[in-house]
Amino acid sequence: MNLDLSETQALLQETVRGYLEKELPFDRVRELEREQRWDEVLWKEVCAQGWISLPIAEAHGGGGGSLVDAGILLEEFARRAALVPILEVVAAGRVLQEHAGEAGGELLEHLVSGAALVVPALFESGDANAGPALRVEAGQLSGEKAFVDYGQFASQHLVSALDAEGPALFLVEQGASVACEPLRSIGRTPLCRAHYSGAPARRVAGPEAVAELLRIGRALVCVQCVGSMQQALDMTVAYAKVREQFGKPIGSFQAVRHHCANMAMRLASARLLAYEALSALDAGRASDEQVAVAKASASRAAPEVTLLAHQIHGGNGMIEENDLYFFTLRAKEHSLAWGSAEECLALVARSVATPTEWL
Repeated sequence: MNLDLSETQALLQETVRGYLEKELPFDRVRELEREQRWDEVLWKEVCAQGWISLPIAEAHGGGGGSLVDAGILLEEFARRAALVPILEVVAAGRVLQEHAGEAGGELLEHLVSGAALVVPALFESGDANAGPALRVEAGQLSGEKAFVDYGQFASQHLVSALDAEGPALFLVEQGASVACEPLRSIGRTPLCRAHYSGAPARRVAGPEAVAELLRIGRALVCVQCVGSMQQALDMTVAYAKVREQFGKPIGSFQAVRHHCANMAMRLASARLLAYEALSALDAGRASDEQVAVAKASASRAAPEVTLLAHQIHGGNGMIEENDLYFFTLRAKEHSLAWGSAEECLALVARSVATPTEWL
C-alpha cells in the first residue's frame, strides 16, 4: 500500500490537526479525566464539521469517504488524547450501513447528525475472540457486557447476542432496563460494564455483521495506537534536541539516536499494517487474520515506543505535568482494546497450517 496521502487526505489531516491544537488544550483533557467525563463540546463540533460522517455513504447524509479517511481522522484525535467516541461510532455506523438495510437507514441519519450516539457492546469474557453468550428471547436481552466504551453516555448500544439463527447484532435503547456501571481504565477513557435486565432488543443484522464489526473496530484501534506512538515520538525528538548533558543536546548521543530510530521503525511497521487493514476492509477483502496481524503489531509496538520515550525523557517524563503520560496510558489501553497481541496471535495461529496460494 502507498502511504502517501492524496491532496484531499492531506488537507483533512492539516485541517483537523490545526483545529485540535487550537481548540483542545491538554489541560481540558486533564479536567475531563479527573471528572470521568467525555468531551461533549468537542463531540458537537465533530458532528457539525461532518467529520464523524466522513466514511458513511452520501445516501445516508455522510461524506462518502473510506475507512482509510476515517483512520487519518482518528489518528489526529489520538494525537490529541481527545475523549470522544469516534472509533465506536464509525465502526457501528459502517456496520449498520452495510448490513442493517432499511432498519439502519433512519438511525444512520441520526448518527451522522449527532442526534444519536450508538456504541458497540461486544465483549463478555476475557477472550476478545470469544463469540457472544448472551441470548435474546422474546425480543428481550438479559445479562451483561464487560467492556463498553462510552456506554454510559450512549443513546443506544449495538449488542452482539444469540438468537434462534445464531450470533446477531441487536439495538438496545438506554433506559430503565439498562444499567451502566462505570469502570476505571488504564487510559482514563470512559468505559462501563453494561447490565441488561429484560431490555427490549431489536435485531438489525446477522452473523456476518458481528464479525465485520470486530474487524473494523480492531483495525481502527490500531490507528489509535499509531497516533499515540507518533505523538510520543515527536515529543521525544523535540525534547532530545533541547535537553543538554555534558554540554551537548542528548540527541547528539548515539544511544539516544538508536532509541529514536527503534521507535520510528516500530511505528512505521505498525502504521503500514494498520492502513493496509483499513484499505482491505474498504475493498471487502480483509480477513480476520490480516486484521489480527495488524493489531498484534500495534499492540506490541505501542508500549515499547512509549516506554522508550519515557526513558529518553528521564525524570521529566515521570511527572503528569508532562503531556507524555497521555499517550503512554492511551497507547497501553489501545494495545489491549479489541484484542491484545496474544489474543490476536492466537487467532492467527489457527490458520498457520492452512495451505496458502502465493502465486
